[in-house]
Amino acid sequence: MYRIIKLFDLKLFKNKEETHGGILEEYAFNSKNRTFDLMLNGGLKGLKQYLINEDGVKKDISDKEIVGLRFYARIWLPANTSTGYVFIHKYNDASLKPLFDEIINEVLFQHKYILAGKRTVKTTTTVRQKEFLKKAGVQEITVAIMNSPHDTGAPNTTSATIRLKNLKIDKKKIKKEDVETELKKAGIDINTPYTYQTKYKVEVDSYSEEKTVRENNTFDLIPNILIAPSCIDDNNHPIFEKMQTFVSEEMEQIIKEAKSK
Repeated sequence: MYRIIKLFDLKLFKNKEETHGGILEEYAFNSKNRTFDLMLNGGLKGLKQYLINEDGVKKDISDKEIVGLRFYARIWLPANTSTGYVFIHKYNDASLKPLFDEIINEVLFQHKYILAGKRTVKTTTTVRQKEFLKKAGVQEITVAIMNSPHDTGAPNTTSATIRLKNLKIDKKKIKKEDVETELKKAGIDINTPYTYQTKYKVEVDSYSEEKTVRENNTFDLIPNILIAPSCIDDNNHPIFEKMQTFVSEEMEQIIKEAKSK
């Protein structure tokens, strides 16, 4: 954790591509839980940006500068395991994940380790997957028809796709027999191998979210985690102490599910 703080050293820390940058504003250790919480102020770098006031007056910002937002994150290294977790808060599409990838890679490299697959991998809890599917409806099934293995061309490339829409399916796990049923309803008969994926959609109040699952592998489903309004201040920034509590609850669920396996 000390090495991470040293990377910032009271100045702007950038990733190697210089697409993102940030400064460390606040941090906290918890040696018992093996966690390190950070509050970074940062954002995109290397882009020509502008500040625009209420009258429409525009002020240029150098591509060396950043229009910063406050981002909360937690690094968790559970005891007696080779797996670590990083919880990174974001604003819709605005994220500092590339910056955290760089931070983690630099620290691991100093200890002669690397990330498996050279990047962090998204994950979630079974509870959140079930919550999403409970609210979700099947919006679309895409069928990818594969070339025959006897064709002279490359057998593993997709030759055609069929999109099945306006579906009325109550099931949450779409199996191949469900796809067959929908194809027959549409008057389509497929005699060659195919794969499929299902797009689910959740609409609650003004919030909408879509997620796509390959075959019936709902363990691939990684729904967004909406941060509780109580964790956000009047400027729409995360509140450090309340975010710590919020993430600790996620940690408890991860531990609970790990013990049940």
